[in-house]
Amino acid sequence: LLPKLISLERAWVKVALNHKDTLQIGRTHGQHAVPITFGFAMAGYVDRLGNRIKEIERACENLSGKFSGAVGAFNATSLVVKSPQKLESDVMKFLRLKVARHSTQIAPPEPMQDLVNAVVGAFGVLANFADDMRHLQRTEIAEIAEEFSKQQVGSSTMPHKRNPISFENVKSMFKAFVPRIVTVYLDSVSEHQRDLTNSASQRFLPELFAAIVYCTDKMNDSTKNLFVDSKAMKRNFGFSALSIVAEPLYILLAIHGHKDAHEAVRELTLKSQKSGRPVFDIAMDDKKLKLYLMQFSKKETDFIKNPQNYVGLSAKKTVEVCKYWKSVL
Repeated sequence: LLPKLISLERAWVKVALNHKDTLQIGRTHGQHAVPITFGFAMAGYVDRLGNRIKEIERACENLSGKFSGAVGAFNATSLVVKSPQKLESDVMKFLRLKVARHSTQIAPPEPMQDLVNAVVGAFGVLANFADDMRHLQRTEIAEIAEEFSKQQVGSSTMPHKRNPISFENVKSMFKAFVPRIVTVYLDSVSEHQRDLTNSASQRFLPELFAAIVYCTDKMNDSTKNLFVDSKAMKRNFGFSALSIVAEPLYILLAIHGHKDAHEAVRELTLKSQKSGRPVFDIAMDDKKLKLYLMQFSKKETDFIKNPQNYVGLSAKKTVEVCKYWKSVL
């Protein structure tokens, strides 16, 4: 699992760096917000998956085992060897497990819980990525596409379609397997030194690992075949270019002394939506607002007139995040 996740992480890093300057509209609550870059969006997944990879590594290192007998007190091995605990230590070393500080007939369940938690967390990152990519493939958005092979069928009934089947498949698998974390927690309760209420349920745990390996392979292939349509991203950004200057405008007005900047700009955006004129042009027609606007520096005015430049530290953060995880992993 870990090599596959690291391979996916590297694929995401490559996409992020390639598109660190590719303009994209940011979206919150499904609505156009302020501009970012596609690389910055990808860097978010890079960082989240990197954290989960480190958590999985940490959890694997902390897995513990036991060779301490039927109730954990070394009853039987005390009759056979001089140092039952050394025997246990040797067995655990061979199995590459830590020795449980205390055990019953079973090892403490919490280390396995931690591992499953980390794996489910990674599964969640994959599902979130798949879901966002699926939405970006919508016909009316069309900012990304997954390259299809010549023989690949997009839809069983509509030959013109290219359904995001890989992304949908991963989201579906996530929904099927994530609830199993509840069973892992239920299995942590075992009466006294052992009962068998977890004997059946724990047998299905390896399926979670098989599922995420399968989904990681899916996302690896999809990422390598990902087509990013920068023209479509620019087009979609253009739909809100007149209004997204509202944020920098009201902040700058407030910096320059306007006492009710947010309300003033809100009214400007309503006028802009009705007239189709840029917010800044309408503001310049307002004698009171013009007094503040004339105080703006050239750089500040540029953010209002050229909202595509209002991407903050998108490119810088993209490079920082990718550089960090390239060094760590």
